[in-house]
Amino acid sequence: MINLLSLLLSSLLWVQVPQWSADWSKCSVDVPDASCHWYITAPDNTFGEGFDWASAPWFDANGLSDVPSIDKQTAIQKLQSK
Repeated sequence: MINLLSLLLSSLLWVQVPQWSADWSKCSVDVPDASCHWYITAPDNTFGEGFDWASAPWFDANGLSDVPSIDKQTAIQKLQSK
């Protein structure tokens, strides 16, 4: 049961990480874009400040539905070419 719960939690917690090689003039922070960001599981790092469930933000797995497939053009470039 614990393994199933661990699998469920690890599949729901994701963090958006910028890619170093992306041209940031064509990227948007507001638009989930796989051309500009990697999506990795959220690390459990509190940077020395401690962790408190009462003040921790909640993640919504439904947000992953907005992430497009990886493409050479960013979401902004696709919108500008229309």
